Order: sequence, then structure tokens, then C-alpha cells
Amino acid sequence: MKIALLGWGTVAKGAADALEFNKDTEIVKVLVRKEKPELGSRAVWSIDEIVNDPEIDLVAEVMGGEEPALTYVKAALSAGKHVVTANKLMFSLHYEELLALAREKGVSIAFSATAGGGIPWLINLQRMKRAGAIESLGGIMNGTTNFILDAMTNEFSEFEDVLAIAQQLGYAEADPTADIDALDVKAKLALSCDCAWDVMIDPASLPAMGIRYITSEDIEAFRSIGMTCKLMGRAERTEKGEIAAYVEPMLFPKDAPEAGVPGAGNIISAVSSTAGKMSFSGGGAGRGCTGAAVAGDVLDIAEGISVFDSACCNARVAASNENIIHRYYLRIDDAVEMKETSVAEMNRSVQAALAQGRRVFAASFVE
Repeated sequence: MKIALLGWGTVAKGAADALEFNKDTEIVKVLVRKEKPELGSRAVWSIDEIVNDPEIDLVAEVMGGEEPALTYVKAALSAGKHVVTANKLMFSLHYEELLALAREKGVSIAFSATAGGGIPWLINLQRMKRAGAIESLGGIMNGTTNFILDAMTNEFSEFEDVLAIAQQLGYAEADPTADIDALDVKAKLALSCDCAWDVMIDPASLPAMGIRYITSEDIEAFRSIGMTCKLMGRAERTEKGEIAAYVEPMLFPKDAPEAGVPGAGNIISAVSSTAGKMSFSGGGAGRGCTGAAVAGDVLDIAEGISVFDSACCNARVAASNENIIHRYYLRIDDAVEMKETSVAEMNRSVQAALAQGRRVFAASFVE
């Protein structure tokens, strides 16, 4: 199978490394924006050179960002080429449209690298739902924030210092907004819900509270009561059949599995009506983890066995969080209070305070 890569960054290079182990696939073209001498004649500057090449069977989109990635993926699908994507932002915003286009053109679109890094999370979620209804799902979905929280908890460090280390190690970008403001987890959680319940969760309805303003004093307050803070994405089917979905820091007892996840690790779980709770853990950030997930999707499609061929989207729905009640630790500037309220109301309060320029951090207690 002849493959084209869209992009030549960290994930693309990781995928290329992983694909070297399989001689039935060949990367013949790579779309680039700058000179890449190491690619030689494989480097191309226009998407047309890829979509108009009849020898290319599959396009792997590893660029990131919404555009031009969306336009390029649609062009590849329209040209009858299989697509693998690692782009959680673009795919979470256009899940319904891209699945429909792939089915219309009779090609596969696979996306295991969009959530879970090197964990085979979405693949297993797709399989689980075929043998039982998914009742709930969630976990630590961002390796960068887990690295930060783990270091603050165990090394008594300040947020800004640990963030700088994460950037030096390549876990965090120069602009860490997507990670520390929970936008990355928001996209991954939306895609997990899409996959579990065959609907598209409207990302605008999914609240996300991050860790930008967590302090060592917060961490010490949690430690004093035997709790550990982790950034979590959570979703569940409500009694009314709606989907509650949200991202927020959560406080776990020290003996909880989530509390013990170190460094840039992830742990994501789902509860099935037939199989009960199943958890998946592993590396959540870096070239090797995500690159291997991209390569795995490529090889599945090459062998004609992609589990994502059964993915579908029957509706677009909004997350419903008004009746999900948590007990919260809430700090606005230097004032701390404990508050019991709904996920939706707490998110509104936090966003209002942030809009006023306040330094806000909130975390819910896992009951």
C-alpha cells in the first residue's frame, strides 16, 4: 500500500518509524510547508500532488489544527483514498460530516490516535459497544497535564516551573493553552462519546475546566486530606437517556488507580452493561505513542480489518450536565470554599470569574 503523509512533525516521524517495521507499506509522498532535505523527492508542496496521484491508496493526516487539515482530508476522501487522522480538534468538530463522506466514497477513515496516545482506547471502545451498551466512560486523557500534576504532587513544585520542564521535554507546546485549559481533553472526550454512543456531541456544549491556575497551596490542601488531583474527562448515560459529559480536575483518594498514574501516563475506562468496567493505560504523549497508533490504523486498513468501519453517527446532541451534582473545592484568587452544585453551574461560575480576570481553580471530589 502506498501512503502519503500530510505533515512532517513529531507524530508524522513517529508514524514513519513504526511503519518501517512493515514492508507492505511505503510512504511515497509527504506534504510539507518548509524545505525538508531528508525527504528528498518525497516532499511535495501541494495537496493536489497527493489527491491526484492514482497510486496513493491512503492519506495519513498528522498536521494538527482545523484548517487546512479539514479541507485536505475531505479532498482525500472525495478522491477515494482511505484516511487515517491523529487530529482530535478537527475530527471532533467534523465527525458527522467526515464519517458520512467516507461511507459515501466507500473508503475507511480511522482515528485511534485522536484519543489515548499509544493506548488502544478507541479501538477497544468501538469493540466493547458491539457486545453491550456503554454506560459511562472517562479517565486521564492528557499526558502533559498529568505530568504537571504528578510533579507538583510528588516534588512540591510550582505550576510555572513544572510547565517549563514539560516544555523542555517536549510534552507541552510553546503555547500550552490546549493542554492546561483542557481543550485537548475536551476534544478527546467528545470523540470518545461519539464512538461510544454513535452520536456527535456538540463540542460547544461540553464544559471544560483546566489547571492553569492551580498552585502548590492547592496541592498541599489536597495532600492534607489524603487526596490527589488529576484532570479528568467523564461521560455517562443519564436515566433520561441523555449524555452528560464534562472535563474538570478531580480529587481521588491516594489508593485510587487514577491517583497512581505517573508522569505523562493515561488511564481511560469504560463501563459496559455486559462486561463491566474495563480500563486501558499507557503512554499518553510523545512521538512513539501517537505515531504507533497512526501506524496501527494504517496497517489495519491495509489488511482490510479496520474496526472503525462500523463507526456511525445517528444524530448531533448537546451534553446534558444540569443534573450531575458534585462537591467542589473552589478557589477564586485567595478565597477558598467548598460548594455542592451541578457541573453546569460550576462551569458557569468558573467561566464568569475567568472573564473578570480572576485566578480560578475548581476540582470536584470523587465520591
